Amino acid sequence: MSEGSGKLRVDRLLVERGWGPRKEAQRLIKRGLVCVAGEPPLKRPELKLPHDITLMVAGEVCAPLPKLVAFHKPLHMLSTKRDPWGRAGLDYALPERLREALQPVGRLDAETTGLLLFSSDGALTQRLLHPRRAVERTYLAAVNALPSALKERLSEGVETSLGTFQAELLHAREELSSPLTHTLQELGVSEACAEVCVRVREGKHRMVRRLLHNAGASVLALHRVSFAGLELGELEGGAWRTVALKELTDLS
Repeated sequence: MSEGSGKLRVDRLLVERGWGPRKEAQRLIKRGLVCVAGEPPLKRPELKLPHDITLMVAGEVCAPLPKLVAFHKPLHMLSTKRDPWGRAGLDYALPERLREALQPVGRLDAETTGLLLFSSDGALTQRLLHPRRAVERTYLAAVNALPSALKERLSEGVETSLGTFQAELLHAREELSSPLTHTLQELGVSEACAEVCVRVREGKHRMVRRLLHNAGASVLALHRVSFAGLELGELEGGAWRTVALKELTDLS
């Protein structure tokens, strides 16, 4: 069912919007805590309502969940929701209502900062991650060396243990951007000599690090600045915002 079309049972609407599971949603309805603004409380969980209607739950607006959220993942945070060893993960990256309904779109390793997407739409997640879609991802990397002919090496393809991959070198310069300098300070690293900006169309584990290392430019800090054409922009570390699908300019 497409967003904004058709009708759904009110208890299912509540579940989709983060007020589930269904038994809890039904309990809220029976207690008279659910209503359409300005109308008496709803009493029947099987009542069908428009998919995009705005409900109130205990006086709090219960609007449709966003399909996509952008999050600025900080350094050392794992891209998993729950870690059995208690390490910092995505458990509390989003507000409580969104935590179970939205799932991370792929991963960034713990040492990589920057743009991580969350989605409530499984089909959209598959479109973003499927290798055949070749959705672009852009990274800034602080490297320990700037090999000659790096652009040619990356465009021709670099062999790694995961396979041979290509990348587009967008720029290479000695001055580092602020996200990289901040990460290097946190890591206590002072040996970086250059910054490269690369665009890839694969999302395999630590692929950018492997690719640059095998091309002669070992990565000391890595920061993702865009995904599917969506820019991280000025979003601060640990912060999030909702994303309109039209912002994904590289999603066919």
